[in-house]
Amino acid sequence: MRKYPDNRYSINELYQSFDKLKQKGWIKEIIYNFKFKQDGKTISLPIISLRTHKKGKSIWIISGIHGEEPAGPNAIADGIKAIAKLGEKYSVVLLPLCNPAGYLRNWRYLNMQKYSSTQEGHSIGDSEHFLLKGKTTRRKQPSSKEAFTFTSYVLKLSKEYPPLATFDLHEDNKLTKGYIYSQGKHGAKDKIAKKIVKILEENKIPLQKEGKTRFGEKIKNGIVGPVKDGSIDELFSAKKIIVNNKIMSGPSAKTVIVFETPAKGMSLQRRKKAHLELLKILPNFIHT
Repeated sequence: MRKYPDNRYSINELYQSFDKLKQKGWIKEIIYNFKFKQDGKTISLPIISLRTHKKGKSIWIISGIHGEEPAGPNAIADGIKAIAKLGEKYSVVLLPLCNPAGYLRNWRYLNMQKYSSTQEGHSIGDSEHFLLKGKTTRRKQPSSKEAFTFTSYVLKLSKEYPPLATFDLHEDNKLTKGYIYSQGKHGAKDKIAKKIVKILEENKIPLQKEGKTRFGEKIKNGIVGPVKDGSIDELFSAKKIIVNNKIMSGPSAKTVIVFETPAKGMSLQRRKKAHLELLKILPNFIHT
């Protein structure tokens, strides 16, 4: 597989690291297989899920929703031992590389390489087909079959592994200062969100404490409260969803954090370290 100038792990190295959890007895499933042509060859890359046998209120760790954001998947690869240890105490679901085709090609979306203000990029986490607008869905059809398969899997698994807290590892190559989203019950007042801001500060990650994100969302003390962005994170926090034209209870996670480290002008190693510190410290502030 191709080499990268920032020395991120190859996709094979990532899969090998993730599989160490299976060797420790975790359940591994393939959610979806991407098949596409590259350099004259047909490539097949799976979205994998790993979870503990223990069910019930769970910690969900998600990464690689956007393919050109390598810090999260690379931090998970380095933090497998910490995640395995977390699974000894808690029920855990890990979705470590949600857009492997994007990672390989360095594409943000399923259908296009970069963000555009004029063209819709299809994300693997697009969830508007399950999210409510009044008494109907916000979007009649899923943005893609991949997004439908992925989000359907999340909803199905969340019945046996209801999310107590979810942590979605992101970054933004247009930012020189980061922030976090807190989509859960307590929004910007979530104590875990406040602790995560401190983790970023301790790792000397520049933060935007006030003002607005580049999408116009209000930032307070480095935290963006609940927003309706149609993401998998909003789906995790949703109290009500709509499936097959029926309104039903949603995952309703108490804490939903999106880690948004700035990637512009900052080395991958430095960004990865911040994500890794979050993974290592999770047991210190999770209470089921």
